[in-house]
Amino acid sequence: MVSRRGTACRAPTALLAVVFLCAAVPALGGPFADFVASFTPGTGSGFGADQLPGIVLGPPHGGGELQGSLDVLSLGNDGVIVLGLDSPVVCDGPGADLTVFENPFHSGSPDGPIFAEYGIVAVSQDGVNFVTFPYDPVTHVGLAGQSPVLSNPDNGISPLDPTVSGGDQFDLADVGLSWAKYVRITDPGASIDDPGNHVPPGTQAGFDLDAIAALHACDPSAAASPTPAVSAAASPTPTWTPVPAASPTVTGTPPGHDAAILVRPSVHVRIPRGQATATGRVRARVRNADATGSVPIRVTATGCGPVTAISIDFGRRSSGAPDTALIRAGKKATAVVSVTVSAALATTSDRKHPVTCQLALTAMTDVPGNVDPSPADNDAAVELIVLDKNDF
Repeated sequence: MVSRRGTACRAPTALLAVVFLCAAVPALGGPFADFVASFTPGTGSGFGADQLPGIVLGPPHGGGELQGSLDVLSLGNDGVIVLGLDSPVVCDGPGADLTVFENPFHSGSPDGPIFAEYGIVAVSQDGVNFVTFPYDPVTHVGLAGQSPVLSNPDNGISPLDPTVSGGDQFDLADVGLSWAKYVRITDPGASIDDPGNHVPPGTQAGFDLDAIAALHACDPSAAASPTPAVSAAASPTPTWTPVPAASPTVTGTPPGHDAAILVRPSVHVRIPRGQATATGRVRARVRNADATGSVPIRVTATGCGPVTAISIDFGRRSSGAPDTALIRAGKKATAVVSVTVSAALATTSDRKHPVTCQLALTAMTDVPGNVDPSPADNDAAVELIVLDKNDF
């Protein structure tokens, strides 16, 4: 059979076979995806899977402002796909370097709200070490799947001109790479709210991938590289496993962003005589220990003993929620942790002898599926020392 994207595919002849064997037609080379390195279906996936890999290779097949394309692969909730480009690859140039095409559309009219299902985008040179483009999980800035796709092979609109093509653009400079051979797209599932989560029954099929396009394509051997270049021979064998929606596989490389936290060993809170509560503050220094890129890092805290309330605030460094900051690689941000304690719960023997307990603070990269390479520095203990002047 031949897919709509012009990719010759051979269906498995044995009933037990689970992998389609396909070979990309050479004409698909150029600024678009040439192969699927891996596909991990999420819950509810399946639409378009029978046409892999061709359905996500080559140029986009946009449906316009008011209609989402059906020439897409639904990743499913929490699904992950990794696409690869043979030379030329995506290279860093002026402005945006990569466009990701989904199938969002305006509801009702060109001025109506956009129905969108978001995706987190990451890139890699070797297919193993990925860096994620910075994004805000609350405002959704930096996520793919927000802009209707206008380019289609039938209408002559160039998919390489972001001023007219539609889709969502990304700049390699934001993650510190001069070129990238692999593009990973992850549906964040319920961790990031999108319109698809509000359509009954609230479990849509997740991010719908149409295509990707390298706006600045080049031979990676001619581009400066912060990491060792990867030869074409090192490319992973294109494989994908179309499985029933109810049986998602667990494969692929999880993100490995490194967060760390440092706090003072203790904080003193004095409850003045005649007052029922008092608040103390401790500063938590949070570091993005990645080599490149920017990631959101969230701080959480668990109280103890006399604690009745805890608030966390990164102030102007906050990226959406006050307990989360978007931090560049190698940089730090400071969160103020405010702890309110109750005199009624502070069981001190008298007003000269304090009661102590330990607060537990944690800093974690707010990226779905992240596996921190050094989890030991994610947690810190703070001794809370409370002196209640109401006690005799």
